[in-house]
Amino acid sequence: MPYIIGGILLLCLGLWIASVVITIVAWLFPVFMLIGSSWAFVATCQVLLGRGSRVPVLVTPNDVVNGTAGLHEPKGPFPRDWAWPSYLAAQWRRDLIAAWHNGSGFIVRGWRWGFNYGNGSKLKWVSIGLTILVWSGVTLGAVLGAVEVVVICAIALGLGWLGWAAVVGALRGYDHVVRRMRKASGSCPVCYHVMAVPAYRCSACQVVHHDIRPGVLGAASRTCGCGAKLPTTVLRASRQLEALCQRCDRPLRGGSGAVTDIRVPVFGPVSAGKTRLVHAGLVTLRDVAAAEGVVLDFVDDTSRQAFQHGEQLIASGGDTAKTPAGQLPPAITVRFTRGGSGKSRGQALVHLFDAAGEFYLDRDDNSELEFLDHAGGLVFVVDPFAIGWVRDQLGGALESRLVEAHPANGDPEQVYHVTARRLRDYGVETERRALAIAVVKADLLTDLPWAADLCAGAVRGWLNTAGLDNLVLAAERDFAEVRYFVVSSVTGTKPGHRLTPAAPFRWLLGRGGFALGRDEKPTTEAV
Repeated sequence: MPYIIGGILLLCLGLWIASVVITIVAWLFPVFMLIGSSWAFVATCQVLLGRGSRVPVLVTPNDVVNGTAGLHEPKGPFPRDWAWPSYLAAQWRRDLIAAWHNGSGFIVRGWRWGFNYGNGSKLKWVSIGLTILVWSGVTLGAVLGAVEVVVICAIALGLGWLGWAAVVGALRGYDHVVRRMRKASGSCPVCYHVMAVPAYRCSACQVVHHDIRPGVLGAASRTCGCGAKLPTTVLRASRQLEALCQRCDRPLRGGSGAVTDIRVPVFGPVSAGKTRLVHAGLVTLRDVAAAEGVVLDFVDDTSRQAFQHGEQLIASGGDTAKTPAGQLPPAITVRFTRGGSGKSRGQALVHLFDAAGEFYLDRDDNSELEFLDHAGGLVFVVDPFAIGWVRDQLGGALESRLVEAHPANGDPEQVYHVTARRLRDYGVETERRALAIAVVKADLLTDLPWAADLCAGAVRGWLNTAGLDNLVLAAERDFAEVRYFVVSSVTGTKPGHRLTPAAPFRWLLGRGGFALGRDEKPTTEAV
């Protein structure tokens, strides 16, 4: 009997102690939940500070290039650039995963410790009971805290994404609209590739960035893999970094992609006077520009040397050397700066291409002349002394005039059709392009009565009379606008001369977005 009474007393004592413990735990359960909830926030802060039991893996520029950063595949032939990604684009995922592992790891370790404490002793079940009572509250609080963290992070990320997208959209939009209004692009003088956005070389580590625009690698600026800060718009990058061709990695002219870019190929038969027209046209353009407060200068030594050679040739009246056949021409690039300002909005890069006439004799010989495909306007040089009708007029005493003119080798109509066919074969929309037809060597025709209409500016009608009516018809059918010029690369370089060789180039410059002077109406016809 005493044992029964003692057992009942012990049972009552145990139940009383259990009730007390349960009461205390019930009172403290919110505290346990608060501890768990607080730990959810502590674990998140540890991750953001780079601490904790599991440090998040940093998204590096190598991950960006190798495609392991979790970013969408870029459009185009190049991988993403070697640069640190924006936190909102990649790192947040790894931080969130690390915060989850830190928080859940703490809870799992608590349960494991409580269930394993006192193994092999009578305290094991006490430990298990207390763990269930206490740690269930901590666990529930941690779960609720994790939900709160996720909600807060989602709001913060959402607001961050909205702000980031607004900045990226505003910068990209402004950059695109300004460059489009300027008709800006990048033209490679070597491989003739034309690109809306050039590649840029980091000035610190020389790594090439193929898409510098705002995006997942930075909004207002980006950080190269070497740590250097780089601009994120073409307008800013063009002033700070070296621009490169996206295809051949050759350096582009200074300001490429941010200033008005005009490409003007000059084509015609062999010895038609193309090279001399280019030289005389540039010399005259310099003088015309200077009279209007526009400065003509150069951004590369090759173009400067070509201009100086042409200037000496025009000044001395010497003969022009024939352009080497079979050799692709480098672009002669000049930069016009309005008002002497260094601002991009007052500048234009003009690229002149002068290939040997042999390229235009046969369709198979001009497949490499890619600069024809990207030109907004072309200059077609017509040597009047290569026209049969003109040769017939120069009989007798005027036959020496024909020898003096060094007539072109080749039929101008054939050269035109070969070139026009090449443009169509390569998908060029000639109906959106302009063509300047320049009748050259006019100084040798001014005293001839049958050339009076030509020298007076009635070029189109004179070409029809001279038997090139099919050429005129084809040109006006193929191109959006055709304008006719009569020029002299010898006497026309004088200021204000009506046979100025600058006329066709000035017209195409105006169409390309950089008006320079006025058209010479007496010697031009527009169709």
